[in-house]
Amino acid sequence: MDREGIGKVRRAELLARLSALEQQIEAQAARVRHGREMGWEVSLSEQRLIALQESRDLYHSALKHLLGDALPDAPKAGD
Repeated sequence: MDREGIGKVRRAELLARLSALEQQIEAQAARVRHGREMGWEVSLSEQRLIALQESRDLYHSALKHLLGDALPDAPKAGD
């Protein structure tokens, strides 16, 4: 595989990792919502959600720097 092909594979891998992080955030947000509905203490779940969101933002920023316009915009903080 030539250098350009490896670059495309690497780009796809990085975007897949960002997508997986987004899925983790969605699942954690659902756990927080469910816990609130049940009246449970969710502070630890909320902290994990915030940590995941911060990780996503940092990862997205780094990828945006590396890939430029080829990277979709990050979701808003409330997502």
